[in-house]
Amino acid sequence: MRLLFLIILLNFTLNAKTFIDMYNREVEVTNNNKIVCLGPGTLRLITYMQLEKKLVGIEKKELRFSPNSAYSLVLDKKFIKSLPIVGQGGPGKMPNLETLINLKPDIIFTSILSPKQVALIQEKTKTPVIALSYGSNYSGKNNKEDKIEAVKKSLLLISKIMDKQNRANELISFMNKQKEALKKVKIDDKAVYVGGVAYKGVHGITSTESDYPAFKLLNIKNPILQNHIGHAFVNKETLLSFNPEVIFLDSVSKKIILEEIEKDKAIYKHIKAFKNNNIYWLYPSNFYNTNIENIYINSWLIASYFGKNIDIKKVKKRVYEKFLGEDIKTNVH
Repeated sequence: MRLLFLIILLNFTLNAKTFIDMYNREVEVTNNNKIVCLGPGTLRLITYMQLEKKLVGIEKKELRFSPNSAYSLVLDKKFIKSLPIVGQGGPGKMPNLETLINLKPDIIFTSILSPKQVALIQEKTKTPVIALSYGSNYSGKNNKEDKIEAVKKSLLLISKIMDKQNRANELISFMNKQKEALKKVKIDDKAVYVGGVAYKGVHGITSTESDYPAFKLLNIKNPILQNHIGHAFVNKETLLSFNPEVIFLDSVSKKIILEEIEKDKAIYKHIKAFKNNNIYWLYPSNFYNTNIENIYINSWLIASYFGKNIDIKKVKKRVYEKFLGEDIKTNVH
């Protein structure tokens, strides 16, 4: 009996592989057949990697199937709804540890859980926990790391653990080609602003982001936040003083924004962008973390608003098919 136990233990040890997660933790993984995703954006990356069928549990927040998060629309609803709920979900929200223990997943992937939370979940469940990252302000070992670069590293990490290197290489190659193509687009030098950016919920016009990814790919600055990294709220007086010529608004917050414009039209009518009707809607940037595919679609959409000859319908189809396997019928208007 003891010999059999030693043989099983030896086999278990030989099959184990060690990976470095995005918190720079060494995590030993033996099997990769059953997974659970915890925290904002984790299931999105797993869906990009075409691994959602390996799920054995789901957060309640992932049952919304909203057009604000395109990845949720390609999930098998019947399968997802059949999975046990492992917790409410949300930034920094702990799962139900007892449920996780009973489910016995091989791996738990996380995002926007603190290093202490990640370590605690691993300790209590005796399951390898892999921290992923969306870069600056979205967890990870380097809080100043570019969002897209952090996501690429997370995709590569997932691919090594789950034996899906070809899929990660395909996605990263596409992202790199998009970056190079957008770098060649020349945008008029105008005072621009992006508002209505969601961050742990939807917000009005004064919610913005200094390193807004769709701007960054086009080398557009958000000068209203020169000395700030990541998300921020600006006051209306600052926005009025900045007086942008062009304003881009995130459609995820459309209802709140339209109510705000109606309520404060006496203020907004003095801003050049409103005076000249240079107000443009973008696809949702953040909804339970960042919609990476929409970063690229929004960059091309912004370029088209600046007069570039771009077929947005074709761009959207190509991007969605690459990330999600099919075109998604969404609209910003």
